Amino acid sequence: MKVSIYRFNPEQDDKPYMQDYEVELESADRMILDVILRIKFQDDSLAIRKSCREGVCGSDAT
Repeated sequence: MKVSIYRFNPEQDDKPYMQDYEVELESADRMILDVILRIKFQDDSLAIRKSCREGVCGSDAT
């Protein structure tokens, strides 16, 4: 699966940009958050916000 993430670091970048990641889906992936957390494990420069991880209220369900 190709995941495109909108990135911007004001200390390094002139403007925001899209960064692509290739991720193999696993049977344990229930939400897109599972995939994003695996991307974060590979690229620790990625910053994310997550809440309860239940995906019910929408604050961390994308």
